[in-house]
Amino acid sequence: QQFVIGIPAREMEVCSSDELVLIQGIIDAYFEEPDGLVIVDYKTDWAPDKNGQILVDRYRKQLLYYREALERLTGKRVKKMYLYSFSLGKALECRG
Repeated sequence: QQFVIGIPAREMEVCSSDELVLIQGIIDAYFEEPDGLVIVDYKTDWAPDKNGQILVDRYRKQLLYYREALERLTGKRVKKMYLYSFSLGKALECRG
């Protein structure tokens, strides 16, 4: 799902301005369950730790932008976000 959204600069912690910063991206995958949407973003990075926390920390902000974009586009709530790490061979939940 491609998207372009405007987010006030103050929300991005860039400055205290209400000027919009445009963010463009592509959500790899999402699906709908009865109680909300689930985002999945695929990562091919090598994971330096076995539990994947470094990847989750690295990409949390990206997934938060994806959540905001998808909620705006669909009008539905995103209930969960996951990174799928190919190097670890598993999904990592990203809370935020």
